[in-house]
Amino acid sequence: MKKGTQTAIIIIFCSFLGCFTILNLFSPQRTFSEAENRVLAQFPEFSWKRFFFDDYTTDLEEWFTDQFIARDLWIGVKAAGERALGKIENQNVYFGREDWLIGQVDVLDRTQSAKNIAKINAFAAQSEIPVSVMLVPTAALMEKENLPQGAYNTDQDVLIDALESQLAGVQIVDVRTALQAQKTQLNVDETLYFKTDHHWTAQGAWAGYEALMTAWNEKPLKPGEDFIYQRAAEGFKGTQYSRSGAFWHPGDPIWTWTYTFPFDVQVVYDQTGDAQTSLFSDQRLNEKDKYMTYLDGNHALVEIETSSASAENLLVIKDSYAHVLVPYLAPHFSQITLADLRYYRMPMSQLAQQMGADRILILYSVDNFCADTNLGLLK
Repeated sequence: MKKGTQTAIIIIFCSFLGCFTILNLFSPQRTFSEAENRVLAQFPEFSWKRFFFDDYTTDLEEWFTDQFIARDLWIGVKAAGERALGKIENQNVYFGREDWLIGQVDVLDRTQSAKNIAKINAFAAQSEIPVSVMLVPTAALMEKENLPQGAYNTDQDVLIDALESQLAGVQIVDVRTALQAQKTQLNVDETLYFKTDHHWTAQGAWAGYEALMTAWNEKPLKPGEDFIYQRAAEGFKGTQYSRSGAFWHPGDPIWTWTYTFPFDVQVVYDQTGDAQTSLFSDQRLNEKDKYMTYLDGNHALVEIETSSASAENLLVIKDSYAHVLVPYLAPHFSQITLADLRYYRMPMSQLAQQMGADRILILYSVDNFCADTNLGLLK
């Protein structure tokens, strides 16, 4: 290549970067990306100390990337282009059949899961309260027929079997059989998992609820008889949508339900004292993350008191998979307390004693369980 041509390319490239840098500096700064469902980097405050010792240039690069003009458009164009070229995934989200966006599950290191198993076993050995454990598979297992050819995932059947075989002194509630049975009964507009999100749906969580009721020798409530589903919202676009850049996706429906018998609840979030009278937060249906309609999303502590005739209290130690399942459990307990160990730092043995728990349920999605570092708070 001639020297003049090389110089011209360098000038054009530098001009391109310079123009976009100037435009980014003077364009309104976004604090949150609805499409990606995350907080965006802001322009870093300059100081010589940060410049020389705190990797200021990395912060500047992150700001430039996050605030790039028409970022959402470029992400969508990139994802569409890669899909057109035959690429089966973007940002570890597979482009599946029937509009499925399925997150990859790749559990290579079981060091943390082994620690978590040991913590649960030690907790159960010292607990006078019966402990049940449910590890929920992801859509990568239950919807594997919708994965693109060549997709790789950790075999969750093997993983769950291995984890459950190491648990001791707890009641294991394996939900896989119930999920498979529920899948054969779904209507055409229902799925076990959201196509655009990593969580299970109301229908998928009902299978988990049924498995729990069977394990606890109780009769589950039946849809259409004891409660009625309703489509509360359309177009939910969750974490897989945000990560993949598949911004052409129409989204998922959100299902809630009402009971056909008199039933009242008082729900208090994070010990504020401000009691809500519903297990669903309807105002969240107007937000991008519509999954937060179930028990208002992530909170450190959720305390539910019900009008149930039951005298039993339940403590749920959980990740966000529990949010859509617990409303099914509410009619079976006088009180349910949910603790998220990412935010609530009291030892669970102490919380269980304070609330007078009669049962303890530990409920996690299996991939999250293998990575969670907070189960030391069980002690």
